[in-house]
Amino acid sequence: MERFLATSEIGITGVSELKTLFRLIRESGITQQVALELSLARGLSYYTGAIFEVKALDFEMGSICGGGRYDNLTGIFGLPGMSGVGISFGADRIYDVLLGLDKFPSSAEEAPKALFMNLGEAESLFALSCLKPLRDLGIAAELYPDCVKLKKQFDYADKRGIPFVAIIGDEELKQGVVSVKELKTGAQQKLSPQELKIYLER
Repeated sequence: MERFLATSEIGITGVSELKTLFRLIRESGITQQVALELSLARGLSYYTGAIFEVKALDFEMGSICGGGRYDNLTGIFGLPGMSGVGISFGADRIYDVLLGLDKFPSSAEEAPKALFMNLGEAESLFALSCLKPLRDLGIAAELYPDCVKLKKQFDYADKRGIPFVAIIGDEELKQGVVSVKELKTGAQQKLSPQELKIYLER
């Protein structure tokens, strides 16, 4: 490439940048296969440096993500002189690769241990404060995204196979507790957030 582009200043600059890039890859200890593809072109015109694409080696699929270097793109938005590197991921393609190679962890298919019902803004904020300690312990739990009828939220929990629902209404909010119901048995009790962690750990 150096011989072919010997008379082109911008071409020699590009070769120098590629040499630097591959040296950095080597020195960083990256073990994934990296190849120079001279025919690679991306559709957007704002790239001003190296571009790249990522492929799955063991699955027949086009690129699953790609991007590159751009200079002065931010100038369009009133911030000139700012360089950057951008990358976009093809979520559908990545999903297809993971599915095709059977790479999804079994835990990804497991239902959460508990669903916090959404009964309003204040109740949801309290639920969120209860969710983090549970997740820190590795207990999968989630908050229903919308404040809708309880029947719809219960139906969602039942369809997902979620064993416990956590209900925070006006009384629970005042007392700083959570009403926990086990869907299989119908048993329900009020627990403090600390007691809830212990209860769901079992």
